[in-house]
Amino acid sequence: CRPLPTTRPTIYFSPAMAQPAAKKAKTDEEEAVKTTEEVEEKAEEKTEEPKEPEPPVEHEQDAKPVKGPKITEPVAFHTPDTTMNVMQGLYGNILMPLTDGGLQYFVAAARGSAGLKSGRYAFEVKLIEIMNPADDPQARQRMPQPRHSLRVGFSTASSSLFVGETEDSMCFDMEGAFIHNKTKSICSQKFGVDTVVAVVLNLDATSPNANTISLFSNGMRASQPQPLPDSLKGKTLFPTVAFKNVTVHYNFGPTMIVDLPFSCHTLGSALAKDAVVNPAPAKDAKHEVVFPVCLPDEGTFDWL
Repeated sequence: CRPLPTTRPTIYFSPAMAQPAAKKAKTDEEEAVKTTEEVEEKAEEKTEEPKEPEPPVEHEQDAKPVKGPKITEPVAFHTPDTTMNVMQGLYGNILMPLTDGGLQYFVAAARGSAGLKSGRYAFEVKLIEIMNPADDPQARQRMPQPRHSLRVGFSTASSSLFVGETEDSMCFDMEGAFIHNKTKSICSQKFGVDTVVAVVLNLDATSPNANTISLFSNGMRASQPQPLPDSLKGKTLFPTVAFKNVTVHYNFGPTMIVDLPFSCHTLGSALAKDAVVNPAPAKDAKHEVVFPVCLPDEGTFDWL
């Protein structure tokens, strides 16, 4: 007898049998892509840049035409109301400090001749130049800082010329601070060369910003209105600048160098009822000058 031949069964695979697995893989891939897209869309929604806050509403309104007599004498910096190291230009309303022989370490200051007791007025100061005088290479002490400074503000007639150092004055400085009685609070951005800053003093009782002082830089508001300290309310306030190793140009009017967002009268065009003007000293008047002579390393800076 012959053994029967052994045959192996033949198994055939058709594409139709493998199709469900392919469909499943494709469906999983589509779902994965869809999920990825949703995650990306949500991420884009989360990473959208926040909207910039709207600028504060400007409550200062355009100045109304003034009626009545105005001050007749030009507003200026008289020599008795300046420190000894102030040099005034013959033309162009320029102020600069003496910087030779160690004077670069002293602050120069000057107070204007017209003070305000009511109304809203402005004056401007432009920072023209930053000076860099050479230091003494043999000096054993650390040089006073900062090397450059500029303060613009108001003070009373009897206060110190160094504005911001006493309770009788207030000012803004080039570092962006509002200063009163040696207390600083940052309220604006810094400003530098070629910047025209305007100081607006609002003593108009009918204004929303009554009894405030504001700083503007190149025609744009640089600080919010700062309330007048109680020690300065009801007093006549004179424009005052204090500076070290910088040259400045000042403008009391009658027009502004850079227009503000609103029309504003300048100090030079103030009404007579709103201002007090100190007359210029007589040309033949006699003055007393005190010039200190100090020994080295004997506390000169502390005494001065």
